[in-house]
Amino acid sequence: MIEQIKLMVKGGIIGVANIIPGVSGGTMAVVLGIYEQLIEAIGNFVTDKEKRKEYILFLAKIGIGAVVAIGVLSWLMDFLLTHYPQYTYLFFIGLIAGSIPSIYNVHDDMKPTAGAIISFIAGMALILSFALLFPEVEKSKDINFEYQLTMASGGLLLLGGILAGGSMIVPGISGSFMLVLLGQYQVVIKAIKEFNVVLLGIIAVGAGAGVWGFAKLIDVLLKKFPKETFYFILGLVVASLYPIYPGLPEQMSAAALAIALTFLGVGVSYYLGER
Repeated sequence: MIEQIKLMVKGGIIGVANIIPGVSGGTMAVVLGIYEQLIEAIGNFVTDKEKRKEYILFLAKIGIGAVVAIGVLSWLMDFLLTHYPQYTYLFFIGLIAGSIPSIYNVHDDMKPTAGAIISFIAGMALILSFALLFPEVEKSKDINFEYQLTMASGGLLLLGGILAGGSMIVPGISGSFMLVLLGQYQVVIKAIKEFNVVLLGIIAVGAGAGVWGFAKLIDVLLKKFPKETFYFILGLVVASLYPIYPGLPEQMSAAALAIALTFLGVGVSYYLGER
């Protein structure tokens, strides 16, 4: 029972991470030590009949934890990000930084090779290129516009859902980031606010396809090129610290508190990653 509760708590953390701008649910899955298991379950529950029940039960526990946490804690995260953004992001930076040693040790053979180093650099370059090329992209949240659903706009919304869904399980990449890049973030927010069933349905179909497709690809890569894939993920995670770093408060006492929260995040990450 305790193990089941722990799994749902981890699902809750992943769910909450997905509603925080700039924070990746995939990163938190890595932090919590369940990324490989999560990718395998998502990528194979349809095709693997022998382990289908096991995969579905695992995903159900993660899903229940995520849904409950989002429903219960979304207001809290909104409050913290509105009133204490630096403290909140620095705590998450601690969580991410504290996971780096456990990510490095997750595979038996992590001895650096040319291919592994190239994969690590590629992972870092992917995140840093987004952060440097589009530094303000996540800040556009105006929903005061009229949206016309056409074949073209619906297709773009579906594509946005696919990329956002896939981004949810790729460490270091925020799903909302991909929506903003495609100009669909405001559409999604508007659809949620107005509970537009048609638009939400298009988004849900795209997100579901994106999650499954990306998970299947990553699962194949983890099986065929485990070392290179983990080095790529490590590069994603290390680079993800840069775009969400908010700086330290100017006052000495506030800065000390911020640093303490960062180290608290490191400690929590290490504790959860070992479980």
